[in-house]
Amino acid sequence: AGVPCLLSLAVVHRPVADVVVLAFAVAASSFSPLLLLGIWWRGLTPQGAVAGLLVGGGATIGAVALTIVGHPFGGWPGALLSRPAAWSVPLAFAVMIGTSLLTRRSIPRGTARILVRLHAPEGLVLPRRDSAARDRGRWK
Repeated sequence: AGVPCLLSLAVVHRPVADVVVLAFAVAASSFSPLLLLGIWWRGLTPQGAVAGLLVGGGATIGAVALTIVGHPFGGWPGALLSRPAAWSVPLAFAVMIGTSLLTRRSIPRGTARILVRLHAPEGLVLPRRDSAARDRGRWK
């Protein structure tokens, strides 16, 4: 509770709407790529998720700190620092995908099955893994 109170003293001169936009940029840069890739891409690894969260969120927090505490920037640097989600969200996606491709051997077991359960209709009954393998006579 003390950290936000101290930070609020530094942003007294900033319009509330700007501070809210920057707060949403931090959330968008860290959690949006994680949610989208975690739900729709079976190749996301734990290492990729953590790397993307740290890089996306860290880059945005750095831009927010420079915007709030630093002197006003003009031109392209000012535009990029005042609206960091425009570049930090694609950066977080790229880091998550790149790191996941480099660490693809660490995809948790059962990921494909969980994603099928997430995206299949609720009434669909999936065969158990052991009975499906027994019916086919081998693992695929």
